[in-house]
Amino acid sequence: MEIIKVENITKQFSDKFVLRNFSFVVNEKDKINISGPSGIGKTTLFRLLLGFETPDEGKIYFENAELSEEKIWEVRKKVAYVSQDLSIGHGKVSTFFNETLNYKANIHQKGKTDIEKERLFKLFELPDSILNKNIEELSGGEKQRVAIINALLLGRTIFFLDEVSSALDIKLKKTVLDFFLCHPDFTVLYISHDNYLPENSNVRILKLANDE
Repeated sequence: MEIIKVENITKQFSDKFVLRNFSFVVNEKDKINISGPSGIGKTTLFRLLLGFETPDEGKIYFENAELSEEKIWEVRKKVAYVSQDLSIGHGKVSTFFNETLNYKANIHQKGKTDIEKERLFKLFELPDSILNKNIEELSGGEKQRVAIINALLLGRTIFFLDEVSSALDIKLKKTVLDFFLCHPDFTVLYISHDNYLPENSNVRILKLANDE
């Protein structure tokens, strides 16, 4: 099943093209590594797919419908996006989780998360005591793992991951990438400068270049 289709999109900021006549397709359960040098447009591509930016030319389709103002909200309800930005909020970690699950689009998951949260904390090596800490007290790696768990608690199967293992040690990088790239039901688009690929994964490389 085709989930995303990008058709000849161009995006320009001032006199610089970050994407030019760019096309690709994402099918259900694909695992795609978006690669290329810094500033080439990798994060901009995520922002275009989520409707935070609009292409100057070309079209984007989600589940065979062209992206529109109405369709954007459907996309955002189905996609879990984890940004590279470590400024994930303020206050207690437990409050951060609760606030996310209280949004209208997520509230149906609220009663299903306790056991899953406990499992994910163990998997990603976070102590339960972090729930009572303020986000400002956490290390970069702890914030990344909290953001990842927060996204997973939404119960979605489509993930946009932007450098989500950059602050982790090698062991935890592998744990995170194994989890997403070996999951049979996940559709994953990820930006990462890590060369590690799980043995059982089938990852497609989508390379952005200056001549796109």
